[in-house]
Amino acid sequence: MKLHKVTLFRRLLKDTRGQSAVMLAVSMIAFIGIAGITIDLGHAYVARQQLQTSTDVAALAGASALPNTTTATTQVTAYSAQTGRLSATPNLTNVTVTPTFQCLGTLTSNMGLGCEAATGSPSGNYNAVKVLQTAKVPLWFGGMFHVPAFNLGATATASMAGGQNTPWNIAIVLDATSSMTSSDGGLQCTGTRESCALLGIQALLGLIYPCQAGQTCTNTTGVTPVDSVSIFLFPPVETSQAKDYYTCPTTIPTIEPYEFQNVTTGTISNGLLNLPYTSTYQVVPTPLGTSGNTIASFAHDYKTSDAMGTTLNAGSQTVIAAGGKSGCTGIQAKGGEGTYYAQAIYAAQAALIAQQAANPGSQNAMIILGDGDMNASSGLKADTGTLNGTGSGSNKNSYAYPSAKGQCGQAIIAAQSAAVFPNANGVNGTRVFTVGYGIASGGCSTDATYSANPGISACTAMKDIASSAGNFYSDESSTGTCPSTNELNFTQLVQIFQAIAHGLTTPRLVPNGTT
Repeated sequence: MKLHKVTLFRRLLKDTRGQSAVMLAVSMIAFIGIAGITIDLGHAYVARQQLQTSTDVAALAGASALPNTTTATTQVTAYSAQTGRLSATPNLTNVTVTPTFQCLGTLTSNMGLGCEAATGSPSGNYNAVKVLQTAKVPLWFGGMFHVPAFNLGATATASMAGGQNTPWNIAIVLDATSSMTSSDGGLQCTGTRESCALLGIQALLGLIYPCQAGQTCTNTTGVTPVDSVSIFLFPPVETSQAKDYYTCPTTIPTIEPYEFQNVTTGTISNGLLNLPYTSTYQVVPTPLGTSGNTIASFAHDYKTSDAMGTTLNAGSQTVIAAGGKSGCTGIQAKGGEGTYYAQAIYAAQAALIAQQAANPGSQNAMIILGDGDMNASSGLKADTGTLNGTGSGSNKNSYAYPSAKGQCGQAIIAAQSAAVFPNANGVNGTRVFTVGYGIASGGCSTDATYSANPGISACTAMKDIASSAGNFYSDESSTGTCPSTNELNFTQLVQIFQAIAHGLTTPRLVPNGTT
């Protein structure tokens, strides 16, 4: 009996059945641990990429608002990865975001991007923003090893808009009708509404770049333009007298009607819907005014160099017309023919296309300032044929350009055709900015029934003329009468033109550690 028990015990010791299950169980725990670590590491890597991307976006958003540091801080937070913000993700928790504003000398010396005085808080002179984000990444399996989360951090630095990017051809289309002769009442400046608008143009000229670094910026051959400018006015003026706007003291040229050479066979492309050669919208530089050659080149002598802080060149026709020469009043409004935008927009676009062809690689921008109310009647005239929307014939209700009806709708179509991106020649379309100055409710009376946009208001017309919602500005943003459709609710024309100048370039990421 005793021997039997020993034998049974020995059998049990020699029996290996079930050991593989035990080994498998132990191995599975190890495999699961390794797999969990791998999954958590992959999860942390994805979260790290998301944190860096959101930090880059937040830095660019903040830089786009500079020099307004208050708005820049708001933008950084809005585009951060914090809960409820635009870059939020469940992979990141406990997110903190800290913007720091900087003045980087490298950006000034290499890009011509000076440090501008902040218009918000904190105060100081800055040209870049640095954003630091920190976050926790909850781990799915890390708790098994007493590591429930990873701590991550990401940094990005972005320069504000400005510096030398793509060259721009800029056509400024300025309202010079009778409404611009009235006093501004001190809301923008102490002069007439026209003189206040000129202060905005001066601000624009001060921030853009006339020629390449190291050159003396003149309109002579051999000087490569960077940002070139021309000023257009409506109503048109007598071509031979356009120079009166940039003489000192300034006199006012004879105002001409909105005239079409031939509306019977005229089209936009064949030029027969243009003004006669004796009239012009383009007043600076000197319009050529000869048959078949009515488009003057744009000017890039408004500053003598591209250096940041360079004062405007008082000898430039553009600067004199913009009221930038001491003792000279510059362009003055006279009015007399009502307001009609469409033909002026087509004329400015034709000049931009010619300038772009002469400067390959450049882009076109059009800035239109006015109150948006288009109401010309007796000022519309056809040399040959009958204007649509007039008379008693079949075209009496037609609002097709050129027409006395649907004038706001015609302007919108003209601007939209300029902004086609890219155009038929494969070239980027014109970026159209509009500046509503003193827009009242209502307006656009000729669009009541017969229009491409029936019943449209002056405010809506100016919004629709802009090539994007972000390109419409209004000085009425604070009153709510006609607020801007972008997030930059400026009410001062100088601020608006400064924002447009910055908008012609874009913020960009720069290496962290740039000094």
